Amino acid sequence: MKDYGAHLVVDALLTAMVAMDERRKAVFSAFHDLIPGTTYVKPGESWSPELRRAFDRTMDEIRVIIDERRVSRRPDFISDLVNARDAGDKLNDRELFDQIFGICGASLSATSRAAGGALYLLYTHDDQREQLIRDPGLIPDAIEECLRLGSNGYFTFPRITTRDTEVGGTRIPKGMVVRPSPLAPNYDADVFPDPLRFDIHRKPKRILSFGAGPHHCIGNILGRTTITIAITRLLACFPKAHISDPNFTPVYGGSVGELRLQSLPMRTQ
Repeated sequence: MKDYGAHLVVDALLTAMVAMDERRKAVFSAFHDLIPGTTYVKPGESWSPELRRAFDRTMDEIRVIIDERRVSRRPDFISDLVNARDAGDKLNDRELFDQIFGICGASLSATSRAAGGALYLLYTHDDQREQLIRDPGLIPDAIEECLRLGSNGYFTFPRITTRDTEVGGTRIPKGMVVRPSPLAPNYDADVFPDPLRFDIHRKPKRILSFGAGPHHCIGNILGRTTITIAITRLLACFPKAHISDPNFTPVYGGSVGELRLQSLPMRTQ
């Protein structure tokens, strides 16, 4: 996954979208690798010096990038954001910074994570993958099903209950920390019959893999497009590819609340 993710994320997103040079790509890639550490810090503890340095380097680079784009516009996504801010759009300076930070930082993790989930689903359902090889026109809808079932972005937001309650038969006492998952609706049986079944013909709508409303990811189209192109070319170039270990069991890592596939042993023949 590191090999695949590096090409998919670094080359497709950082190079094509924001035209970064090798030094700058290394800064953002290092930050991407260290982001999970922010979620394992215990109350009262500080981030590790390595993580703090990576975070500071990334923030400094974004400030420089914004200044560069203001002096010399380029045909890339960041220039469009800077131009919208300077043309009097609703973005203020902090929002401009945060949007670029989210795209260049968090999007690296989200896109590679979703791609890993898609690969695992497709290569553990041979019959459906073979349908996509025969008819690539089915791939966009198949990617939506992959995002619904296996985007692996189980981001959670801690909340504290204000009174004793019960949800789905589970007792939750007052004062308990609860971490609901925004992606839970993707498994709502009332909306998606037999929700744990992978079906490339399902054509799911209103999935929450990229959030919704004011929290809808600004890079959702970019992420979908990147994954769709990557999967399309992978299936076309290596139609006989398969998981090399018949007893393979996925191992996940990443931040608290996410499932980042650590490896997927593949053979092309």
